Amino acid sequence: MKKPKLRELNEAIKSLFSRPHTTRFPREPLNMPEGFRGKPQFYEDGCVGCGACAQVCPAKAIEVEENLDPANPTRNLTHIPAYCINCQECERNCITGQGIKLTKQFDVSYFSEEEVNHSIQHQLVLCSHCGSVIGTKKHILWVINRVGSLSFAQANYIEFIQKSLKIQAIIPEKQNKEEKIEREEIFNLICPKCRRAVYLEDEKIHF
Repeated sequence: MKKPKLRELNEAIKSLFSRPHTTRFPREPLNMPEGFRGKPQFYEDGCVGCGACAQVCPAKAIEVEENLDPANPTRNLTHIPAYCINCQECERNCITGQGIKLTKQFDVSYFSEEEVNHSIQHQLVLCSHCGSVIGTKKHILWVINRVGSLSFAQANYIEFIQKSLKIQAIIPEKQNKEEKIEREEIFNLICPKCRRAVYLEDEKIHF
């Protein structure tokens, strides 16, 4: 029984004069290694507000809230660290590859969720006829830049290109949204459902 006790005493004496194996966090900053999956962060320059990150998140840690006020329609994406499992699916599935990335931040202690929740806001584009969501303005412009001249094949993209060139719209929007949608309105910003109604009406197809 003496030998084990002497060994323990020897280890205790060594520990008094040796450096600790643990870090000095939080007194000193801790540098995390490459590849560490910390708290995700939205980036204004890369995020287009498509919502793909929220759709693929298995923990539902990214909430999407939409304000459909015609005067200022917006979409808010909010990351909630309390639900996040740092799986990196949001970063892997970001369509731009730059919209959301995992950082090296691991200390997300808080008194209330609002202190650590991170949000980003985008302007929404609504259907000029029924008011449903088409997408975010930044997302549509990103697609136009990606497809180039092929964007002229899509009526909604033509409308955006006209506005960027400060050219007046071909067909003015109706003031009375209850009126039947007309063929020429396909050149306005309308959703897929309203566009289908235009085509069916034009072909005299009724259900």
